[in-house]
Amino acid sequence: MNITGIIAEYNPFHNGHAHQLTRARTETDADYIIIVMSGNFVQRGAPALLDKYTRTKMALLEGADLVIELPALWSSASAEYFAGAGVSLLNRLGCVDTLCYGCETPPGQTASQNVYEKLLWFFENETPQYKKQLSDALTSGASYAQARQNALLSMLPDCDQAIAMEILKNPNNILALEYQKALAKISSPIRVHPVLRQGEGYHSSHLSGSFASASAIRRFLASRPAAKNGFSWQQAPLKHAMPASALRLLLEYERSYPLLYENDCSHMLHYCLLSHAADGFAGYADCTPDLSNRILKHLGGYTGFSGFCTLLKSKNLAYTRVSRMLTHILLDIRQSDYAYWRSHSYMPYAKVLGFRKDARSLLTHLKKQTSVPLLTRAADARNILTAPDDKAFFQKQVFADAVYEAMALEKSGRNITQRHRQQIVIV
Repeated sequence: MNITGIIAEYNPFHNGHAHQLTRARTETDADYIIIVMSGNFVQRGAPALLDKYTRTKMALLEGADLVIELPALWSSASAEYFAGAGVSLLNRLGCVDTLCYGCETPPGQTASQNVYEKLLWFFENETPQYKKQLSDALTSGASYAQARQNALLSMLPDCDQAIAMEILKNPNNILALEYQKALAKISSPIRVHPVLRQGEGYHSSHLSGSFASASAIRRFLASRPAAKNGFSWQQAPLKHAMPASALRLLLEYERSYPLLYENDCSHMLHYCLLSHAADGFAGYADCTPDLSNRILKHLGGYTGFSGFCTLLKSKNLAYTRVSRMLTHILLDIRQSDYAYWRSHSYMPYAKVLGFRKDARSLLTHLKKQTSVPLLTRAADARNILTAPDDKAFFQKQVFADAVYEAMALEKSGRNITQRHRQQIVIV
């Protein structure tokens, strides 16, 4: 049995994702494809546009065989932790042969492969000289991403600088390096198979052609005028960017539930910030004493999530870093959670969100091979997770889902709690 894994968000599922699934199956000769997918919160520090069950169904209808949840603790984390958790989970399943990922710069060519290999070496081995270059760049006021780019380029004077910059400026290339670093760190036998990203860039806002980015799709959905009668008019701009089945599910979902964006958690976040201001925020993941003081200094100017991110960001503090940090405050994700669970293989279970009927044999095979408990229902956790720390991890995920449900309730007046307690998705 040949099994390929993919780590993804599908926020929402679009043609580029369908292209990767098709290429992954054919190029790795996969009998089955397992997706480790972000739950209800995503890496840029925001709620997912649609809930995890709808996105799971999108993936299953377009070629995935099994979808497992990446919990909020890691799905809302930086690239290093996001990749480390996803890789650890795939590795502990005990049956994944290949990790397939998308990238903007193909590593197959001799020149780019040479640069990738040298960059990966520094990702894995942070030498004193590299650390000094990084520290100097941060001290000069650069953001972490820019500082890392500058430090790495300075360590690779003999490499093609144009290719190195191309690799380092694109988010999927960075994730590719983080995936490979994570695999090497645990001496995983899983092979890697890159697929060149098609169409618009990750951050592109252009909703054109067959391969628009998820960012462009979300921007379009957020900027539409309110629909008065029906939803069919929405299909015209999106029908070329999303598979028909995924678009149908999105439109059906929106008939009953709201699409969520970062500002939909504004009121809850404001309450959290006011409630914990006396204690400060340095204990939360991605926060520092300086950033905690910055929050306290500007709290009186709070007008909403995105506005506060803009208020807090600076030359050396990127918007996404701030948004992740604020999401961690909202979800009560602490530095201590990161430290503990990184040293304990990232998570104590694998939560199955859905699978295809014709892939039942995969689930049977997985139960025999995995070294991590499989949860197919939330109720299973009471019997399977016996250690107090394992139960606490699960409850943190339950809390994150409850926050997502509360956001949807506040926005639409419709309660989606029962939907989130449904059985796993089977297609």
